Amino acid sequence: MKNEKFEEDIISIPEIFNKLSIVELDGEKILKGELDIIDTTGKPWDTYQIEIKGSDGYPYSFPKLFETANAFPKILDWHVYEFNDKSCCVDVTPNELIICKSGLNIIDYIERFVIPYFANQSFRIREGYYLYGEYAHGIFGRIQFYQSKLRAKNPNELLRMFYLIVNDYNPERTAFCPFCSKTKFRKCHKAAFAELSIIKDFLYWDGSKQLIPFFTANPDYKLP
Repeated sequence: MKNEKFEEDIISIPEIFNKLSIVELDGEKILKGELDIIDTTGKPWDTYQIEIKGSDGYPYSFPKLFETANAFPKILDWHVYEFNDKSCCVDVTPNELIICKSGLNIIDYIERFVIPYFANQSFRIREGYYLYGEYAHGIFGRIQFYQSKLRAKNPNELLRMFYLIVNDYNPERTAFCPFCSKTKFRKCHKAAFAELSIIKDFLYWDGSKQLIPFFTANPDYKLP
């Protein structure tokens, strides 16, 4: 679907990334061309053939990113939406929504996410693993992300945190954290709750439609 905001935002991109051009495809303007990956010493690592297309939710979600020359396998294990449109999986959905909460700048997207994504792919091609680690796929990756913020002790506690975030939990400044009763909430979970409250609608959906059924079906699951 044509996204006029995306088409406006990409006008200046070829001036900054001179190997990318604006082309028209199926009635939409997209970015297409080459992206160089250069290491910290200035040495070229790889050049990727890419396309960046507007998404339905842009600028409040990432654009669609594609590698078009088969430089790596188009499968989940290589962070590609294997069973969808073969676009690149740049980040887990909840973090993407937080990043895009105020609208995404396309230049920031390329510099902060696209280039590191392909740099990670290049490193894995050479060394066999991702330099900075990775989130798992699907629900497992989202659980890892939530745990990086909330540090829940078990699935029930994680779901209780979701409930409090969705219901705007905001106790008195001197209140103790309900999960770490010896520490004040403002010094413990307050910052994570505030960040995740940005996506509380998604948390409600993910908790009720995904996590609760998953934990019910896997009662012995241990949080990462």
